[in-house]
Amino acid sequence: MAPTRRFLARPSTWLAAALLSTSLQSASGPDGPPVSVSDLVVAVAVVLAGRELLHGEGRARARSVPAIGFWALGLVSAVTALAAQNFPDNVVGGVRFVQLFCLVPLTVLLAVRSRTDAQILLGGLLGLAFLQGGLGVVQAVTATGADIDGESVRAVGTFGAYDISAMAEITALGLVVCLALGVVLTGRARWWALGGAVFLALPLAFSLTRGAWVAAAVAAMVVVSRGRPLRMLGALVAVGAVAAGVLPVLVARGGELADRATSLVGGTPDQSLVDRFALWEAARQMAFDHPLTGVGPRAFAEHRDAYADLSLLGSSDIAFGGDFEQVALESPHNFYLLVASEQGLVAAGVFVVVFLVLLARGLVRSARPRSDLSTALALTGAGVLAYHLTSMLAADLGGPGSLFVAVALGLAGWAAADHDLPDDLPDDPVGEPAPEPAPQERVLEEVPA
Repeated sequence: MAPTRRFLARPSTWLAAALLSTSLQSASGPDGPPVSVSDLVVAVAVVLAGRELLHGEGRARARSVPAIGFWALGLVSAVTALAAQNFPDNVVGGVRFVQLFCLVPLTVLLAVRSRTDAQILLGGLLGLAFLQGGLGVVQAVTATGADIDGESVRAVGTFGAYDISAMAEITALGLVVCLALGVVLTGRARWWALGGAVFLALPLAFSLTRGAWVAAAVAAMVVVSRGRPLRMLGALVAVGAVAAGVLPVLVARGGELADRATSLVGGTPDQSLVDRFALWEAARQMAFDHPLTGVGPRAFAEHRDAYADLSLLGSSDIAFGGDFEQVALESPHNFYLLVASEQGLVAAGVFVVVFLVLLARGLVRSARPRSDLSTALALTGAGVLAYHLTSMLAADLGGPGSLFVAVALGLAGWAAADHDLPDDLPDDPVGEPAPEPAPQERVLEEVPA
């Protein structure tokens, strides 16, 4: 097979293209087409991965523990959607959940078969992170970003003010990836990776997204510790020391960055926090009133006002450039409460169990004293999952970030499946099953503390 054709036949190529194509999505709001460019591109990756599976490639991974977890998430999402009464939104919501929590993660798990696949996928993720992060720094420095308290200093990249947290999410994921590579790899690659992490910390800070800051800090501690308890304690102390040194400086300087940072540790909650607390309480009541099936996928907004108290404003103002609009708050801004309220407590329990199994297995693998790309990718999977498990406490699905969640779950699944990366796979004729790559010999290499 010609090199170009072989490159385009890799599902990992299309996954990387799907990530990069999120930059092409409309930044003007929810009025765009229901199917985005990234949805179409990722569909090609799903088809290619399914084709390889039918030809006998990757069947062991398709039957692994993380794959079973993804199948379980897809099944519970489909069942709860079919049981809901809010047609056709229940069908649309169910299909979306099956795509994000079953098909795309399985595709990532099947697509990463060699070092080349890993480099392509991580290259797409880091390319998007540096692209959006670089633009975000320019927006913050030149005051051409989204508006916050009358100042256009909030970095949002190309995603615009409607997807206000998308740039923060991708730069945080890029930071976690760079940190994982820097922790595991050695030599020049380590220093390039750590330099990339330092750079991506700038647009993450300029995004003024508090939830992303906290989630990135938690993920960084997980990555630096490599799942080892004593290192985790040391990382926690280090993060506390840095926060103790940085916060007083920020408070003294003032500005939006200082206000957002200090709001994490005290002070009177702003309206966005008041709204979030009200949405959380409404979702909690929905979940306990409908514990088995929830109110139905995409039905939270319909039931919101019946459960929310009067402190909820109900909408949020966004501004970018000369555009201003009010956006209704149609989700609880907490993924766990979103699932519990719309799909029921049983479905929420399944999601939590699968996530924790993936994280535990990924951390066990990452703790091995090795310094190869397989271990770096495993630590990446554990790190990005830790990021999303934390960020989901204050965020839910929507916009480009939903694809980031799906790809992160796939990387966590690859880490939990415990496969090594061969240099590359033989160019087998189309239609003939390729043998599963034999596990590489595990050479223990001590990693400097």
